Amino acid sequence: MMRILFVDDEPGILDGLRRMLRPHRKEWQMTFETSGAEALEAAAAAPFDVVVTDMRMPGMDGAELLTRFQQEHPETVRFVLSGHAELESVMRTVPVAHQFLTKPCDAALLKETVTRACELRATLASEAAERLIGTLDSLPSRPETYSAVLEALADPEVEMQAVASIVESDVAMSAKLLQLVNSAFFGLPQHVSDVGRATSFLGLERLRDLVLSIEVFRPPPRSSSELDGFVSALQTRSMWTGSVAARMFDDKQAGSRAFTAGMLHDIGELVLATQLPDVMSEAIAKSRERGQPRDRVETELLGVSHAEVGAYLLGLWGLPYPIIEAAAFHHRPADLPQESFSELAAVHVASALVEAHRDGAAQTPGQRIDLAYLESLGVSDQLEAWQALAEEVIEDDEEAVR
Repeated sequence: MMRILFVDDEPGILDGLRRMLRPHRKEWQMTFETSGAEALEAAAAAPFDVVVTDMRMPGMDGAELLTRFQQEHPETVRFVLSGHAELESVMRTVPVAHQFLTKPCDAALLKETVTRACELRATLASEAAERLIGTLDSLPSRPETYSAVLEALADPEVEMQAVASIVESDVAMSAKLLQLVNSAFFGLPQHVSDVGRATSFLGLERLRDLVLSIEVFRPPPRSSSELDGFVSALQTRSMWTGSVAARMFDDKQAGSRAFTAGMLHDIGELVLATQLPDVMSEAIAKSRERGQPRDRVETELLGVSHAEVGAYLLGLWGLPYPIIEAAAFHHRPADLPQESFSELAAVHVASALVEAHRDGAAQTPGQRIDLAYLESLGVSDQLEAWQALAEEVIEDDEEAVR
């Protein structure tokens, strides 16, 4: 039975939650507290799977409470339940909140969101992944990207697409932006998986506030030349993967989703590189020495790979399932049965082709790509064209840099 903690300083709000959620009392063990101090005391007595807190509370507000949970109970999934008028204060919780819900929140949405987060954790995450993501408060963004966004936003005549193009070039920035836009806080009727649409929805003023307030947009405090080089190379490969995957689709919307999925599919590598740099270095070295896939070595060292870590993080942030699936299964797509060509399949192929370019290895497609999987989808005959497409994308980008 899942243990859920609700925190709000207004007893009437908590009474309303009790009544609304009474039908779920056989599935959830629910605790209701009226202050941050009481919530921490309850969590110290017995851990919770999820904490759902209001933002504005006297004494310890929601941001401070979730920060304490991050530090003291990193395994707990953290939600903010607040009003539309509180956007400015809710921004303070972006580094520590996994998802955002808005008042009034109906029982079906609350149950679906909380249950999905817990099921995803049970399916994808080991204890190692839970603790890695639980203690995560930022992802690295390249300093030049951060500066470029601020410079663009300082121009009163800047076009939205110009800002979107800058954001799309950065893995961490894209992920955090999509996390916020896809939260229930904004109440969109459907998920947004395209950074361009996300920036258009936010508007320049709100985007400016977001850039200035989210820690993830700043260079990591433990930045080094080695880490900077790793992040830069990762983001370049992610851009290539997204570009190749997008061009595998004739449908514009599917291509847009594939681009975002490709951009974010290796976000777990950012987590490992910033949270466990020594382990990541060891995994890279052993992978090269043994000629083994890195995700296999990571699992050997940590009990979890960057794929599961990335998918778990994106799932907690509430991103669309095709993006989560691409992160989780891009190395082993056959583990997720599908009947048609999807974003996952596109990212699997694009990522393998880009990795082959990175390693400079003259390998046959079958050594990196699951040919039987492509055969089952009826698209194996397109592989040669996709190889040519990947070469074109990479060559064009490298030529532009020179």
